[in-house]
Amino acid sequence: MELLFVYDDKVAQDSEGNYYVGSAFSQEVFDRYLEHFDRLTLIMRRADVHPDDTEALGRMNRISSERISVVFIPNTLSGIRSFLSLRLRRQIKKTVEENITPDRAVVIRMSSYSGAIAAKYCRRIGKPFLVEAVGCPWGSLWNHSLFGKLLAPFSYLRMRRTMKHAPFSVYVTEEFLQRRYPTEGRSAAISDVELIPADDEVLHRRLDKISGMGERIKLGTGAAVNVAVKGQRFVIEALHMLREQGDTRFEYHLAGGGDNTALRELAERLGVSDQVIFEGSLPHDKMFAWLDGLDVYIQPSLQEGLPRAVVEAMSRGLPCLVSKTGGMPELVGETAIFGRGDVRAIAKMLSDLTPDRLCETAKANFERAKDFDREVLEEKRSKFYAEFAAAAKEKMYE
Repeated sequence: MELLFVYDDKVAQDSEGNYYVGSAFSQEVFDRYLEHFDRLTLIMRRADVHPDDTEALGRMNRISSERISVVFIPNTLSGIRSFLSLRLRRQIKKTVEENITPDRAVVIRMSSYSGAIAAKYCRRIGKPFLVEAVGCPWGSLWNHSLFGKLLAPFSYLRMRRTMKHAPFSVYVTEEFLQRRYPTEGRSAAISDVELIPADDEVLHRRLDKISGMGERIKLGTGAAVNVAVKGQRFVIEALHMLREQGDTRFEYHLAGGGDNTALRELAERLGVSDQVIFEGSLPHDKMFAWLDGLDVYIQPSLQEGLPRAVVEAMSRGLPCLVSKTGGMPELVGETAIFGRGDVRAIAKMLSDLTPDRLCETAKANFERAKDFDREVLEEKRSKFYAEFAAAAKEKMYE
């Protein structure tokens, strides 16, 4: 049996026909589906990358085309004109519905316009489908732009409706998305963040590092520096607030791609440019070494699902401070959570840091990260998707 995967993400293709996907996907992710299905067809948008642009393609993840094929749909998210185009919307609807065939099971990732179309059509023809809830469209759109604020209520209600009627649902959070987008069908909480558990020596090195910590305290955030919703500006503003109080202990390291002009100019304007270091985009295999060099990880986002960066930081025994959004409060204790955009709270948390508190947090984080053990999550995911595959096959042979 084949699987149809529907989502509004982008796929690039080189001149030889090979496919490339962004950081949310990889061959490993798609292999999870191929464990239960013979072939995989992706319905996604075409990335705006030239087939011969090897530099841009090199920053993406190449996937094997041996058992994976792609059906491209128009991009209605490139601007207001394309979003309002009835012609493009009809084309998407036609493409999605034509590819939902009796010999294919359907997995939908939400929130996505094409995914909602697929869910509605599956309900109409009585076909089982599975929905993966990986984020909250309200927060991501509302904090994006004025156009996003107009779209947020519609996307929120669309996802509520889709999740409610889904026969099978997978949530990447343990509580947040389940509360906001409840389902009447069968569901499982399975994070898409999977880690190989770190050796206890990692925690011992962290505790030694905290004990020997000098006057300079290294903070860090791993996120794109040109996406305002990631909130790095609030940490920079907090550094300015602390500096005015005579506290210049902190050094803020930002790892992430994108144009850093806005953040760099903010740091210069506030007089803290000597405390803000832009590391640029780091390959994933370099991230653990980067995290090990920090003293505190901070995720000041206005909107998140359950970010891999925080879980990875916790797995290195790294004390973490996070904003109260998405699934992040599920990860850490109350004393490590601040309100979204609350610069004053960030500054106070930083000024109140002590070695004893850091050691306590490091131990708790290291233990909590074990809940993301790859083997445990893979077993749970495989069992749930096997149940879905069985239901889909049973319907096919009715």
